[in-house]
Amino acid sequence: MKTISMLIAIVLISFVNIHLEAGQVYTWTDADGNLHITDSPPPQQGTIKDVIQYKKRTAAEIEADRQQEGDQAEQQLKEKKQQEIEEAKRQAREADNRAKEAAERANKITEDAEAYVRRLSSTKEKRKQFRKKIQQIKAQADTAQAEAKAAIEQARKAAEEVELLEEEAAAALQNQKPE
Repeated sequence: MKTISMLIAIVLISFVNIHLEAGQVYTWTDADGNLHITDSPPPQQGTIKDVIQYKKRTAAEIEADRQQEGDQAEQQLKEKKQQEIEEAKRQAREADNRAKEAAERANKITEDAEAYVRRLSSTKEKRKQFRKKIQQIKAQADTAQAEAKAAIEQARKAAEEVELLEEEAAAALQNQKPE
């Protein structure tokens, strides 16, 4: 019974394949506005919407198209990866610039604070009088130094991310090379 079912299925499929070898597919509407898709031209009262030329392709052509699509997808993936790398590099440069600015700002604040503290603490009486101001200035300098360290750490992490992305891209290229 299974054999007969398979034989019938094969005959039907081959009949459909023979029928599909028609050169054109017509899309048309009849007088009632119904849409029809056929391989034969519409009657004279029908309105043609579209005619699609059908060209039978060989297995080699189909495989070549698939290969080309695969190559295009691979190229798009490479371009996307390259864009990710470039974006990571840009972010790393920005983080590095922010770190440098924060370090310069922290150094300037620290130098100014040290000079101010030296002026205010030249005598014991001045140290006592400006103790809270001196503590406040030192706290500002410490905060600026902490911000600079955080910015430097962010820049380091961004640079590591760039390196990681570049290593992944290089490994992917290495794996794709034919041996």
